[in-house]
Amino acid sequence: MRGKVAVITGGTSGIGLATASALARGGARVIVLCRNPGSDGARRLAALKGQGAVHLIACDLGRLASVRAAARQVADTCEAVHLLVNNAGISLRERAESADGLEMTFQVNYLSHFLLSNLLLGRLKAARDARVVNLVAPVDSIKLDFDDLMSKRSYSFLAASARSKLALVLAARRLSDTLASTGAKVLCYYPGLVRSGLFEGTSRVLKALIDVVGATPTQAAANLLAILAGAPPAESPAFFERTRARPLKGMATDAEAATRLWDMSSRLVGLT
Repeated sequence: MRGKVAVITGGTSGIGLATASALARGGARVIVLCRNPGSDGARRLAALKGQGAVHLIACDLGRLASVRAAARQVADTCEAVHLLVNNAGISLRERAESADGLEMTFQVNYLSHFLLSNLLLGRLKAARDARVVNLVAPVDSIKLDFDDLMSKRSYSFLAASARSKLALVLAARRLSDTLASTGAKVLCYYPGLVRSGLFEGTSRVLKALIDVVGATPTQAAANLLAILAGAPPAESPAFFERTRARPLKGMATDAEAATRLWDMSSRLVGLT
């Protein structure tokens, strides 16, 4: 990645911060999309003394207009994007709607990344051998209810988060097809349990378990960078759990569901 461009969402904390820091120290030009460019994590990135450069762009994934504005800034500052890491995510105990009238977890974790990836297609194609990474979770047993994508009938923060991650996996199939002619690869990466702020507000038992067995963000970032540094995966999209590629099961392999979700997502975010 020396001299190449990496775009990372949620790059001021957790895995995103660790990944952005490592890439910048290695000489990459890192563009971090974050809700608060004045945060402690943002200041840590700005203070890095390495070969690369870090550029912070304000982006609120809870507002589609903010995603569009951030994508325009990225496109204005670089001719190609060699690595896009769709990392940012939330987990809300209570259902909430965004300013766009969409269920917040589904929008922040999935729809805004879907929009961002599509808005940067031109820059990804210009890189010829780009990599797109979606941070996901185990989804083999998860299903989407296409009649209730906004979780209006029932809401559970664990279920809402899991469905948003399945959506990222399904969308990766269509995105991979779109980029196939350029040599780009789309990866879905599950880092395992990681000690991060994402689990704040969850049950004390779950939080305690993660604090004991979870990896650090630095370890999770190192695994991701090891995957990216290795030989390109034979298949795209590819699913990695920690550093191991493994096949998917269930709805995650359903091509018809992937097409249906892509079409619905395009309408929800206003893509023509």
